Amino acid sequence: MADAKTKEMILDPLVNNNPIALQVLGICSALAVTTKMETAITMCIAVTLVLMCSNAAV
Repeated sequence: MADAKTKEMILDPLVNNNPIALQVLGICSALAVTTKMETAITMCIAVTLVLMCSNAAV
């Protein structure tokens, strides 16, 4: 079996520090399309709250 360091070297870029997944998650809100103002405002509030929480976590 692989030791812990080798396993970490292989899995870290795929699971924990995957730049492609992070970039796709970052544009999810830009890809969403709304047709009603009520839905757009709800989405705006949700995006704002997620950004505030992520900035607080960092």
